[in-house]
Amino acid sequence: MKRVLVSNIMMLKEKPRFDTELKAIGYEPVWADVSQFLTEADCLKLVGDIDGWLAGDDKITHKVFEKAGPRLKVIAKWGTGIDSIDREAAKEFDVPVLNSPGAFANTVAEVAIHYMLSLARSLVTIDRSIRRNEWPKFQGIELGSAKVGVIGFGAIGRRIGQLSSCFGSEVHFYDPMVKEVISFNGKDMTPSSLDDIAQNSDFVCLACNYSQESHHMIGAEFLEKMKPSAFLVNVARGPLVDETALVAALEAKKIAGAGLDVFEQEPLPADSKFRSMENVVLGSHNANNSLTAVEYVHANTLKNLQSILG
Repeated sequence: MKRVLVSNIMMLKEKPRFDTELKAIGYEPVWADVSQFLTEADCLKLVGDIDGWLAGDDKITHKVFEKAGPRLKVIAKWGTGIDSIDREAAKEFDVPVLNSPGAFANTVAEVAIHYMLSLARSLVTIDRSIRRNEWPKFQGIELGSAKVGVIGFGAIGRRIGQLSSCFGSEVHFYDPMVKEVISFNGKDMTPSSLDDIAQNSDFVCLACNYSQESHHMIGAEFLEKMKPSAFLVNVARGPLVDETALVAALEAKKIAGAGLDVFEQEPLPADSKFRSMENVVLGSHNANNSLTAVEYVHANTLKNLQSILG
């Protein structure tokens, strides 16, 4: 019987269901003990006698592929991002890495809009204040009068742009792979430079992939260029942002606030300064949590696994 390692937290949350499903297909599931993702050391302890892998954001390095040996035939990544997997090593060891591209375009984009609305109108701050028996009357801005700059214009970034334009926002984007103007409902979404996104956007929204080249792409230099009234939204990957620089910019009021669904360290450390900042809206790396999207990815991940393992 082919052995399948399950280490993604979404299937682990429903272990009885997927234990039954995997056994019905004819696989022997091997359930990892995971909090968020497996480190390289964790992976090295688990591979070597597995045929397939239903992976999460695990650190699957060259060493891991080497230890997994010729027995590992496929990695079916739950979700879209595969930045934690050494793809060159996967090619070297002839292990296909399959994911579900575009699956979270709408569900993540909706959460990005939530962050923009919450920040624009101080909605979370108002909620916290009322719970303290206060009755604040903040002044906000409308998305219809805002300029939204999206960094990364793949499926998620494009959907963020589309939804923003529905509110009447002027949408610009930065993506080296997309050079042309994109039209939606008669409105143009225009390619721009990274400097233009920083200097002129009311909302800068990160929706790009993470790589070593994009590590800390939002740092002190970028934040210094942003308008004091502007907001940063990150629904992509935590390490895209230099959090030390972001904390400094927020404390110095160089930007107005931030909506963060992802962080450099997850779960967010108890001593993170973000926790005490009223102008920061926090998430738990859970923007993909719509039932429709999750069920699609469950099914597609199993389909990907079976397409190689049989």
